[in-house]
Amino acid sequence: MLILEHGCCVFPCPTKKKNPLLGDAVMGFPADYTVVDLETTGLNPATDLIIEFAALKVRNGEIIDKFQSLCDPGFPIPPQIEAITGISSEMVRNSPNPRSVLPDFLDFVEDDFVVGHNVLFDVRFIAACNGDFKNTNIDTMRLFRKLHPNLMHHRLSDMVHFYNATNETAHRALSDCFATQSCFEAMGCEVDKIFGTKEAFLKTLK
Repeated sequence: MLILEHGCCVFPCPTKKKNPLLGDAVMGFPADYTVVDLETTGLNPATDLIIEFAALKVRNGEIIDKFQSLCDPGFPIPPQIEAITGISSEMVRNSPNPRSVLPDFLDFVEDDFVVGHNVLFDVRFIAACNGDFKNTNIDTMRLFRKLHPNLMHHRLSDMVHFYNATNETAHRALSDCFATQSCFEAMGCEVDKIFGTKEAFLKTLK
C-alpha cells in the first residue's frame, strides 16, 4: 500500500522488527531529499567510528548544497580501510572528532528523506553516534535490485556502470554521494519510461 509522506508517494519496506532508533525505510522518488554517505573505520557501529561525513542537498532533482568533513576517530585508521578509502591517519590528524561534526551534519540534513546506497549502513552509524536517527530513508541498492533483479551484483559500482554515471574517487564519501544522486535521478527517469509514472512502479512492489 502506498502512503503519502512529505508530499511524495512512497512504498513502505517490510521489516521483521522495527528499530525504534531508526527512521522508516521506504521506496520512492521524492523531488527533494538529501543524499548521505559515510566512510568509517570498520563495519560495526558499536565499535567503529565515522572518519568522513558527506551529504548533498537536492531540491526538485537538482543539487543545491553540499557538506563534507573528515573526522579523527582518535586511533589509527586500520590499514585495510586506508587501502579502500585512501584516508590515512595523517589526513585526519587535525580534523574534529565525529561527535563534533555531527551537529552540523544533522543541521544540514534537517528532516529530509535520506537517500543512499546500502543506506542502512550509514543510518546505523549516524544513530550510534547520535543516539537515534529517525529520518525516513530510501536505499538506492534496494530500488536498483527491484528494477534489475537479474543482474549479478547491485553494488554502487555496478549501478554507476549501468547508468553510465561517474565516480571520480570511489569510496570517498562526497564522490559516492554525487554518484548515488546521479544514479537515483537516472532510475527515476527509467521508471517513468518503463512504467509511465513512478506511482505505477511503486504499485507493483510487494
